[in-house]
Amino acid sequence: MREIRKPDETLAKVLPPVRLLDGVVYVPSQFTLSFAYKGRDFVCNTLTRQCLETKLPGRCRAGEGYDALIRKLFLVPEGKDECGFYNAVMSMLRVFGKKKDSKGYKGYTILPTLACNARCVYCYEEGMKPVTMAPGTVEQTIRYIVDTHTDKSVGLHWFGGEPLMCPDIIGRICEGLRDAGLHYRSSMVSNGSLITPEILAKMTGLWQLDRIQISMDGAESDYILRKRYINYQDHYHRVLEAIRMLSEAGIEVSIRCNVDEDNFDRIPAFLEDLKDGIPCKEKVRCYLSPLYGIRAGERDLPVWRKVTAARPLIEAAGFSTGPLFGEKPGYRVNHCMADGSGVVIGPDGSLYACEHCPPESRFGDIWQGVTDDDARREFCRVDRTREKCRTCLFLPDCTSFAACPVEDYHCREVRKVLKTAFLCRLVDDADNNNTALGEENLT
Repeated sequence: MREIRKPDETLAKVLPPVRLLDGVVYVPSQFTLSFAYKGRDFVCNTLTRQCLETKLPGRCRAGEGYDALIRKLFLVPEGKDECGFYNAVMSMLRVFGKKKDSKGYKGYTILPTLACNARCVYCYEEGMKPVTMAPGTVEQTIRYIVDTHTDKSVGLHWFGGEPLMCPDIIGRICEGLRDAGLHYRSSMVSNGSLITPEILAKMTGLWQLDRIQISMDGAESDYILRKRYINYQDHYHRVLEAIRMLSEAGIEVSIRCNVDEDNFDRIPAFLEDLKDGIPCKEKVRCYLSPLYGIRAGERDLPVWRKVTAARPLIEAAGFSTGPLFGEKPGYRVNHCMADGSGVVIGPDGSLYACEHCPPESRFGDIWQGVTDDDARREFCRVDRTREKCRTCLFLPDCTSFAACPVEDYHCREVRKVLKTAFLCRLVDDADNNNTALGEENLT
């Protein structure tokens, strides 16, 4: 039994030792992904994150040569409620990592406006009223953050709409927090078309921006058709120039390229434009993301396969790709901001649990504070798993609460493709560099 990936250390601190039970039949855990690669057998536990080169028996009992796999949770008692066990582990981890006085927030996602200078064909905010923060809302936002932050340094995440439609609002909030003595860092999601040298100076100065995600849609022809700017003026090359400026200023840039079947053939041309237009690539990563309409439909799996296969093209262009599903090494206690230690402030001052701002996740506003704590707790209850997800082997890699608005049509198949591809790369690394973590006796 050869260890390819160690179990998560945080999880190990809360899991009790596994006792071997006489007379009990053990079977493979629902959280075990078995796969063959290079003519060898491997198993990965999606709960513990451990990956081993070995093969599991269909059934066994303690003392039959598989005790180590029982202790490592690859084999569990037949009939065990593993979803209930997972939910209990999640609850313990949250208690384990929670500060006693954490009644406020570490991070704030702020929507200065829902207005945008583009009309993306896939925008999930289409039809929403383009509300922008009023001056009184801006000032109250400053007071709310000052009154509710829990850490010495807070994280600000600018979202929209297009947040750069309102640079004065961003500047005023940052100015107010600075004058109040708060330390903050910020990040942003933007289409990048409004970034100028003047805006860049604000980003590196008052705004304290260290990360930005810029959305693009492939080659120039696709970009023009899909972004549908109100007044297009060579925005494609303007965004490439903005990314160049950002990277040279030391700001980390994530280029999210939205894809479907129609624009995939021109992705190589897009990567050539990135390669030629962005000399400083150290701070830039690029990744392909299927449009939500694709993810939620029956055609999702072929597109995800193409996304996985395209990663070498991105790396050949000189960019890192960043982690796909299931690749981050640590166990995720909080899968998104909705069940984390942050809050969303809408342009009207409403407080939401999720940056998609579904009405059911609204739980208060910046004037009255939390007015419906039950709404927030109900939205992200970790013990309310979707019925169809209770037996899924990827539950620890996904979300434990049923209210999440994001769903993939072939979610299990997609996750198996992505997870297996990642694990095969770990095996390659172990084989090529002789970095496997050692041999163990099965008994």
